[in-house]
Amino acid sequence: MAIQLVKNADLAALDRTIRTGFMDAYNNPSYQPRWPIFGTRQPSASAKNIYPQMIDAASVREWSEAERRINGLVLEGATVQNQLWELSYGIRRIDLDDDMTGAVQAMMSRVRSGAAKYLRHPDRLMGNVIKTNGNCLDGLALFHATHKVNPADPASDTYSNTTTGALTADNLSSARATMLALKNPDGDPANENPSVLLVPPALETIARKLTQADIIVYASGVAAPETNVFKGSLTVVVMPQLAAAFDNGSDSAWYLIDATDPEDRALIFQDREAVEMVTRFNPSDPGVFDLDMYTWGTRARYTVAGGNPKKIFRRTG
Repeated sequence: MAIQLVKNADLAALDRTIRTGFMDAYNNPSYQPRWPIFGTRQPSASAKNIYPQMIDAASVREWSEAERRINGLVLEGATVQNQLWELSYGIRRIDLDDDMTGAVQAMMSRVRSGAAKYLRHPDRLMGNVIKTNGNCLDGLALFHATHKVNPADPASDTYSNTTTGALTADNLSSARATMLALKNPDGDPANENPSVLLVPPALETIARKLTQADIIVYASGVAAPETNVFKGSLTVVVMPQLAAAFDNGSDSAWYLIDATDPEDRALIFQDREAVEMVTRFNPSDPGVFDLDMYTWGTRARYTVAGGNPKKIFRRTG
């Protein structure tokens, strides 16, 4: 029996179905990305972004009879290059021609899966920056023992945003106090409210106990429980990509983050071009004609980078 070929009208309808299915799955996700809770989205209009850092060491002073004190501003900059991403699928023409219903169902499954992969991808990239300790805007590794309070001053005081310490009430309190005591070059506090606790799945239970329980034991060796003053003050973000099961992951490292200012955070998602889809379901298309395969693919341009290291502190158990 001769194969019943798919008609052009069927292919046009399939094209609309694939495009609509992808965008529906992308815009109405079952997966909720973690990164918007603690990362900042920065639009991009070219191949790369330059992030100027205006170093302002001036402070408000009483003005008496003396002249104004003119404070110089120092401009530093860091460059973040965009990356190009793609995800493509194909199905043999004869498979679609012979089994339109079953093949379309399989294709729609891949369409939904592809949309989910794009939604998870920024989380994966941010997880990689955290795990591999990529560079941030001051040119050093995101977690470093000698970040400068004033990057423009070679003689500036330094600070460390990484140390050892298991996730306990004592260590959480200490990390928060350290972040709140960190100064900007002008002498004002660098952080307003370190309130995001980022953990791998292995630390989820202890993280939620520390942030949601009514009563906890604060100090090691002290049996008497106390009222949990942290309850309701911290947002727990559990990121599977940080687990030891993934490359460079750790089940004991945890991170305290100040995400108060959406424009000044520890991680940057730099968005150049949104995800777009191209389909090839026309039999006269060279790819279909030469390969006897229907294809559809996506592309996007974006990247992830370390941002302000003052906004994140790491402790490793």
